[in-house]
Amino acid sequence: MLSAALLVALFAALLAGIVTGLTGFGLALISTPILLFVYEPRTVVVLTAIFSIFINAAVVWDSWHEARKPLALALVIPALFGIVLGAEVLRAIDPDYVRLGIGAIVVFSALLLVRNVRLPGAGTRWGTLLAGSASGALSTSTGLAGPPIVLLLASRGLPKHEFRGTSALYFLPMSVVGLAVLAFRGLVDASEVPLGLVLIPAAIAGKAIGTALLGRVSERAFRALTLGLVILTGTLGVTTAAWALL
Repeated sequence: MLSAALLVALFAALLAGIVTGLTGFGLALISTPILLFVYEPRTVVVLTAIFSIFINAAVVWDSWHEARKPLALALVIPALFGIVLGAEVLRAIDPDYVRLGIGAIVVFSALLLVRNVRLPGAGTRWGTLLAGSASGALSTSTGLAGPPIVLLLASRGLPKHEFRGTSALYFLPMSVVGLAVLAFRGLVDASEVPLGLVLIPAAIAGKAIGTALLGRVSERAFRALTLGLVILTGTLGVTTAAWALL
């Protein structure tokens, strides 16, 4: 008989798979709050890292031809350096202050894009370098790795299939690196690996549902959904940081 905790985890994996299968990102945003109801934060990070690899790999598998591979690579390289920078920032600055400031910037930027105001420099190489570096740094300092990438792709006006494929192609190696870092630091418990593997079928099933929904979503609705997720991410970052600081 399935335990209540496992049922909650399976639901989280399914829902995260649906969102990622549809948009190519948002996995941690959806799964983490749900998993935290039944598992401690360290376990949640490990579980999310495990099934995110498989979900992103599945999305990349069926969107390989639509993905802008040079763009994804141009984002991953500075992100790897940003990961190291973010760890140093975490040592020097209270992460709640970083999360508060970045969350506010993310929400403001997303609202500009909602009003069809393009972010300056988004179409340049410097924009790509900045977005990748910021995403990597934020992944280790605040956990808000997604918004810089999503804002860049949205500002460039990528069609939904290219948006989805490119973002998943970026987050796949980032997920692998993230899990490797956790394992290297000794934060992966042997008992958590089987649980993570149990969640994979639910995550893949969710991905299949999300992929099926993609064909029914218009370009306008897709853009609204992706920017809405970014605004939600930034708002949660601001709220949690402000609560901690108060």
